[in-house]
Amino acid sequence: MRVSKRFLLSLLGSIAWWTGVALSITLYLIVLQMVTEKNQATFEHQVNHASLAVQSRVHSYINVLHGIKALFSAKNDVSRAEFHAYVQQLEIDKNYPGIVSLNFAPIVSASEREAFERSVRRDTSLDPSGYPDFTIKPPGERDEYHVLTYLEPMEPRAFGNDMNALDWVAEASAISRDSGQLISSGRIVRLKGSEEKVYLAMRMPLYRSGMPADTVEQRRAAYFGSVGAGFDLNALMKDAMRTSVLRVRLFDAGHADPSLLGTSDPNHLLYDSGPTGAASDDIPDIHSGDYFIRRISMTVGPRVWEAEFSMHRAALINGFDAYLPWIMLVIGLAGSTLLYGIYYSMMTARRRAVELAREMTKDLRTSEASLAQAQQMARLGSWVLEPGDNQMSWSAETYRILGVERSRLRLGLDDLMDRVHPDERDAVRQGLTRALESDDEFEMEHRVATGDGAVRWVHTIARRSRRDPPVLRGAMRDITERRQTMEALKRSQDLLRELTAYQDRVKEDERKRIAREIHDELGQTLLALRIDVQMLEARTASSHPRLNEKVRGALHHIDATVKTIRNIINNLRPAVLDLGLAAAIEWQVAQFRRRSGIACELVMSDEDLAVDDARATSLFRILQESLTNVVRHANATKVTIELQQENDCLVMRITDNGIGIYPGDRRNNSFGLVGVEERVHALNGEFFITSAPGKGTALTIHIPLQPSGNTISRLNLIDSE
Repeated sequence: MRVSKRFLLSLLGSIAWWTGVALSITLYLIVLQMVTEKNQATFEHQVNHASLAVQSRVHSYINVLHGIKALFSAKNDVSRAEFHAYVQQLEIDKNYPGIVSLNFAPIVSASEREAFERSVRRDTSLDPSGYPDFTIKPPGERDEYHVLTYLEPMEPRAFGNDMNALDWVAEASAISRDSGQLISSGRIVRLKGSEEKVYLAMRMPLYRSGMPADTVEQRRAAYFGSVGAGFDLNALMKDAMRTSVLRVRLFDAGHADPSLLGTSDPNHLLYDSGPTGAASDDIPDIHSGDYFIRRISMTVGPRVWEAEFSMHRAALINGFDAYLPWIMLVIGLAGSTLLYGIYYSMMTARRRAVELAREMTKDLRTSEASLAQAQQMARLGSWVLEPGDNQMSWSAETYRILGVERSRLRLGLDDLMDRVHPDERDAVRQGLTRALESDDEFEMEHRVATGDGAVRWVHTIARRSRRDPPVLRGAMRDITERRQTMEALKRSQDLLRELTAYQDRVKEDERKRIAREIHDELGQTLLALRIDVQMLEARTASSHPRLNEKVRGALHHIDATVKTIRNIINNLRPAVLDLGLAAAIEWQVAQFRRRSGIACELVMSDEDLAVDDARATSLFRILQESLTNVVRHANATKVTIELQQENDCLVMRITDNGIGIYPGDRRNNSFGLVGVEERVHALNGEFFITSAPGKGTALTIHIPLQPSGNTISRLNLIDSE
């Protein structure tokens, strides 16, 4: 496609195009921000999920200690074999891969030391040879020993260690004893091998069952040892984060030390899911903007851990999100250029149109003849009225429509008024005068008399011109054939309505006849047949069991047939109609409630409604059709039906609380309301629909109690605000 230099210069100098460029850039920035916020929300969701997984896993590990504590609370003298069996049931390697050791350490006084050592050496519950080399380590006299006695798995180097030998451990144990709370060892143990491992020990105090432990003194008196666990943080975190793609670094903040909160000190780093030995360049910089980073604090026993979750922004951007801002920028720039191109094209076309108009002016005189011919073909005449002397100029077609010979050069307004039918002459004159005095357009269909006495229908339009002095220009179209066609169509519609009303009457009479014949003939036959079969069933009850079973089946079939016939009779013409309109409506309302489940309220006057059979039948059918429309279209939960006599009319109002209808919602192939309208018209009544979207629908019908000639019904659709 070749772009002209003139177009490019116009484009670059256009303020509108540069405004479009600015809007495109703004749209690009907005979409970019939306993508960033979406990725931020995704990151936050993943962080919350990962944090919950870590805390849940840590708490499940701590719950193992609670379980062991419950074991010793139930039985103070738990044996080594029982402890071993309990730990085996936990299946630590499979369920708790982060736990490396579970142990029990009783409190041994100085006077009990030798007896305690002898009892452990003689313990053959797991090892037949016992533990002959067992001794409390380190050696030395102390007032009280806190000895690691049960260890799973067995660790010979730790077996027999006195934890009270270390002051900080003894201090932590005393705090745990007096508070009854879980404590950690207070220090992080790092072991270096193929990879650096971080271990954390936690302990929980044990109190003798049956002894109170509400106060510090009571807890000290009941305290007999503790259970503990060693955790491999690497295994614990890998187990908790196995499904996460986030990078997580775990820092120890001690006992919620304010100076350690938010720390990135490697000495307090417990775990890093990044590559082992990652360089400092690989550590996310919270100020760089290339990473999403969030820190979450979590309490693990008495200590506080801070988990730092991070992810590179590029890892969250998929292909479409990466290109979406640029796509919007390109679309905006292309759209601005395209719109300007359309504008430029329209301006160019306008210049060409002006040149073309000048050429067309040359052919204007030739076209006047064509116009006269076209007016004749369209039966459309024109005229001009000069208000100063009321002189008029008529076109040739106007002369023909009015049946006037073109013998006179000038005609006046009075000549035109003489041709207008006397019944409409004043209206036409007033309309032309009003159009001449204002900018209002005059339009009217009226009759004119031709020179030979014939009457024609014309459609006259007149408007004042804007030239100085103004003149009144008008057009007159011969619509005689159209009016004749409309009158013929109206007569046909009236005949069709009369035929429809007659067919409805014949159909109702035929329904009544068929229903009565079915009731009288088939009903009596079935009744006699049922009596015979019932007698046969009674006689064969004891003598012919098999035949009796067949007879009972036939009796059931007869009952079903009777029920079906009763339904057919009610569908053709409910017998309740013979009891009067009020009874029929009450019956129909009961049927509607039962079949639809919609609440229906019936309000009727206490006076007897004396109506003939035709009106009763029509009102009953109208009610049936209206309730059917409610079930099909209204989505209503309540319907109210009012029937009362007002003056010489019977008024029925059907109201629902459904979704309502619009005035233009009636479909071409929906004949429900059309049938209601025709029935009302046949009874010389009136028919109103009041509705609004979301506010339900009300259908009101006025039926004269006595025939009153051929009054035309009106169908009104009223909008309610």
